[in-house]
Amino acid sequence: MICKLCGSGNLTKKGFEYSKKDGNRCSQRYVCYGCNKQFSISLDEEVRSTKDLPRILMVDIETAPMEVYVWGLYKQFIPHGNVIKDWCMLSWCAKWLYDDEIQSDLVTVDEARDRNDKRITQSIHKLLDDADIIVGHNLDKFDDRKIKARFITNGIEPPSPYRTIDTLKIARREFALPSYKQDYLTKYFGLTNKINVGEFGGFDLWKNCVTGNSKALDDMLYYNKFDVIGLEELYLKLRPYIKNHPNLGVLIDEDTCPNCASEHLEETDSSYFTAANKFPVYRCLNCRTPYIRHKKNSNRVQTNMRSVPK
Repeated sequence: MICKLCGSGNLTKKGFEYSKKDGNRCSQRYVCYGCNKQFSISLDEEVRSTKDLPRILMVDIETAPMEVYVWGLYKQFIPHGNVIKDWCMLSWCAKWLYDDEIQSDLVTVDEARDRNDKRITQSIHKLLDDADIIVGHNLDKFDDRKIKARFITNGIEPPSPYRTIDTLKIARREFALPSYKQDYLTKYFGLTNKINVGEFGGFDLWKNCVTGNSKALDDMLYYNKFDVIGLEELYLKLRPYIKNHPNLGVLIDEDTCPNCASEHLEETDSSYFTAANKFPVYRCLNCRTPYIRHKKNSNRVQTNMRSVPK
């Protein structure tokens, strides 16, 4: 951490600032001995400034539809021999957590006509190879499997291992909402919305892309980029409710909040009970995640035996 005013690293912490909205701690106050002035930094920004955080990547892809022979429009079973043209990737967009830059790639006009996505598949491989965690909406069922399908199809080796966070799975598991589509959730929580594809002609946008229409391809990339912006905001909104979030404290080898890596933690009056023990519950003052900080048994009497059903 360095002073925001003079760049000196000779600092000391001096209390917190509290949110007027909910009374929670929101900023850490520092005193700089270089310029003898005080400044404040949000708890979230402090984590980003002081820690070598794991690389968390927001990912979203757009794909071309398949072309097939069919006998009718309803309840059709389409054998693989009826496939005329297989699907491919049209574009991808990605964004590192907290980074302002959106990275992307798009097939060219000729690549779209030929359904040749090898070049853009290679470019997304470089990002995934650097990522520790990737985040997406319907990631586990769609984006991640689709990307890997293009890797093996194009003769590209697997990227380095990474953990996945699927915001669709989290929303379905934790909340009873009318819809779990990303555009509904971002509107519901007041976040950056997906662009309505109807503005670009609906499904005609995909049809025009595969014929090599350059404007349609540009529109597809524009549509794709807004998905990633909304995805990051949705992930941060859901983060306190992610019970199986990859433990960032383990990844950076520090005793911190497992979901955001903040050191600003406080013990609550609550306890978490298992079949044999009781553990104290802590809450992160940055992302507000409640969790069991350690496996220290808070029972006064150590449990040595317990009954089990036959």
